[in-house]
Parts: sequence; structure tokens; C-alpha cells
Amino acid sequence: MNILAEHRPVTSAVTSFAVHLRPTTRLAKLYHYRRNGIYYLRLRETGSTTRTASLSLKTTDRRAAMDASQRLAETIKAFHLDHPKATFGELKEHLLWVAEDLLSTAHEVHTLRDWGDLYEDVKTNLAEIAATMPLNVDQHEHVMNAKQVMNAAQARLQGDSVPLVKIIRDLEGNHGPMGEVVPASLSVLASSMTFETLSGLYLADRGQDQKSSTLKETKLCHGVLSAQLGDLDLRKHSRADLVAMRDRLHATRAASTVNKLIVKLSAVFAWAVENGHLFKTYDKKLKLTKGLESTRKAFTQAQVAKVMDYTRNLPETSWKRWLLSLGVITGGRLNEISQLTTSDIQALESGIVAIHINEAGEGKSIKNKRSERLVPLTDGAYGFDLAAFLRYVESCKLSGAESEPLAQIGYKTAGDWANRQAIPVALGADYKAGLTYHSFRHSLASLMQVRGVPTVHAQAVMGHASGTITFDIYGSGVPVEALAKVLSGIFREVG
Repeated sequence: MNILAEHRPVTSAVTSFAVHLRPTTRLAKLYHYRRNGIYYLRLRETGSTTRTASLSLKTTDRRAAMDASQRLAETIKAFHLDHPKATFGELKEHLLWVAEDLLSTAHEVHTLRDWGDLYEDVKTNLAEIAATMPLNVDQHEHVMNAKQVMNAAQARLQGDSVPLVKIIRDLEGNHGPMGEVVPASLSVLASSMTFETLSGLYLADRGQDQKSSTLKETKLCHGVLSAQLGDLDLRKHSRADLVAMRDRLHATRAASTVNKLIVKLSAVFAWAVENGHLFKTYDKKLKLTKGLESTRKAFTQAQVAKVMDYTRNLPETSWKRWLLSLGVITGGRLNEISQLTTSDIQALESGIVAIHINEAGEGKSIKNKRSERLVPLTDGAYGFDLAAFLRYVESCKLSGAESEPLAQIGYKTAGDWANRQAIPVALGADYKAGLTYHSFRHSLASLMQVRGVPTVHAQAVMGHASGTITFDIYGSGVPVEALAKVLSGIFREVG
């Protein structure tokens, strides 16, 4: 006969029990989330990614959901403290049994609020008080007189005049022969909480919220951090540990790369504290503030002209020609240009041809929601042949598919070819380290700044974070015709 058969589930937080220092199961802080507007909570065993229980709180109202969650937490804590040898399966069964009864009628969720919001501050979490009380020290074993704590908290709700803070202080430890307080330990022995362990827990919980490309990058960064932090138990880490890690990273990496890794570290730390894996972290203001200058350079206008001369010697049917050309005249990122499809080349009623940078389609991804935009193609810019490009697009449609990719080579292969072969060859003696495909983006941004293009227009072309929507067919903002006029003007001036 199991625990649940012997003792029908406890639905009150007031009970009599002893807390062992080594319970069979350790529970993490309840995690809340919403799905289709409905609030849910998740119970999980500390350190496990598989032993979890999720249930619907059956409400879209946050206050009602937190009310129900608090009452469920009280009952699961009381039951757990009463039965420290309970397995996770028994704890899960208890939670579901109580939830079925508690959530069956909506009025039960608002027990005290039924009297009005005046009583909201009276909702004392009795089990929370008991769970955080220090343990009394005995010669033979560590036990906590939970009944004493529970009765004290209950007395407060019933109007007892004894201040709760005095009761808590009286329970903070045993008094020795001379009246001194003997401190009690709440430490529970557990396996080391390394960053690798935290990473696994974090990704199991939050990984599904990230795009595939972001998740891949996150895993790579976590791998670097895990290697640096090794077997360090993060529950005992210090500021010096993190500073030393940062300095080791900076010895072989650029400051911007180190800061990117620290951002990933801080995201995991914040989640770990929120979910009860860590109590304190020392990552605040850890990022480097010096040496953040970008190593990427902008092309001069003479260098841009050389690259475009190089592209005109490539076949009209070669994607490599258009990969470079589109980067020059639109300032698009390498991945944005590499994932273009035939349906992304749009001829507007005004006669303007533009590329639609978006992530609508399998495997497509953009940096953020502000990156979606229409960028006009300027015929004749640095010698760009729009008619030839449109012939290339039509040739890509021959398979009959509605949306065929324009690229003939993959994103990584394209980057290697452009950065290590095409650009150095095109520039010859003018080539300098730091000039890459991304430099086309810097060059166009610099050109617009020099020519006095309004910031709002420049942001619309580049897809930088702002409130600007770059195309009028998707909402108010900078009309694509205005962007076409701006780009035609600055490209005409440079010849």
C-alpha cells in the first residue's frame, strides 16, 4: 500500500510533521506559463528534465491563476513535508487529485477575495512560512516542529495579538545553557550544479521558445561556457570565478564576442534563480566596456566600384554575381540575401522592383521582427543590370514551383567564397583585412549618412530596430516609393 492509499491527500497547509534533511524527492519552484491565453503551472523535480507534471489552472485571469497556484502550492508542500519519503509520482498524483477538486468550481479560487480586495493582503502562505523556518538543533537529529510554526501563522490569521515576527525569532534556533542562540542549518546535500547541468534544464524548459537558428547559436555558446566553468558548483560561485572566466574568454576572443557569451550566461542565471536552482548570482555588470570597436570595415566608394566591376565579369546565370550585387545596392545581410526566393522579388504597381526580406518559408530566418522589409532595387547603381537580374529570377522559376530559391550555393559556402576569394580578388592591392560581405552593409549605411538621408529612411532600408515599417502595403511608415527615390538619388551621385 502506497502513501496515498494510507493517507488521503492533505488539503490543508496546517498539519503535524517532521522534515528530514534528506527527502526522497526535492521539488523546484512552480513554473507558470500561458498557452492560448490559459494559465498553466508545472511541478518539477529539482535537477530533472523528465519528471514533471503540468496542469491547467482553467482561467485566463492572472490573479485568479496565481490564487489557485498558491493554494495548490500550500497543499503540495504540506503533503511533501508530511511524507518526506514520497516519490515524485506520489507527489504528482497528489497535485492532480487536489487540483481536480480545487479547480472544479470557480468560486473556490477566490476564497478571501470573496470578501473584497481589502482582504487580499491577509492571504498568508502558511506552508511557505513553515518551509523557510530554520531547523531546531537536537543532540540526535535535526527536526522542525512544523505544528508550532503552523499554529503560530494560523493564530495570526485568527487575530492573535502576538506579533508573527516575534514568533519567528523565537523559532530561529535553540537556546544553550547560557541563553545563547544555537544556529540551525538548512543546507541539503545535493549533487554539484554545474553550468552544463543548468544549461540542460534551461534548454528543456525554454528551448522550444527559440527559433532553430537561435537555439543552435545558444547551444554553441552554452558549450563554450560549460567548458570554461567546468565542474564549478554555481550554488557556491563567487564574483571572482566569473571575472576569471571572462578574462580567459577575452584572451582569445573579441570583446563583443565575450559580451555575447555573457548575455547567454545571464539569461540562464536569471532563469535559474527564478526556478529555484540558484539563490544568488554575480554576473551583474560583468560585460566588457572597452575594446568593443568593430573589426569590420566599410568599403570606400572606389572599392565598391571595383567589386561591381568584378561581378559584371561573372555569368548572368551565376548566383554569385547577384549575391555580391544585391549586397552592395541593398545593404542586406548575407543570410537575408542567401535565403531569397523567386516570390521575394516583387514588382509593385508603381513600377518599382524590390526584394522582400522575410522569414516566411521553410528554413528562413531574420534577425528580429524589424528586419522584415521591402528594399527597392536601383537599376544602374554602380552598373547594376536590373533586367539581367530579372531574367535570372525567371530562369529559377522554370521548375514550376511557386517559390524557388535564388541561391545556387548554401549560406556558409557563399560567405566563404565572398570573404576569402571574391572580395580579395576583386580588390587586389586595395584589399585590407576586415573587409567582408558585411562591409557592404556598413558602406551603404555610411553613404546614406554622408548624403544626409533622414535616419528614419536609413533605418527602413537597413532593417534596424525602430518603429518604422519599411513598406506601405504592410502598414503605415515610410512608403517604398520614398525609399526608391532616396536610393536612386545617392547612387546617381556616386556615379
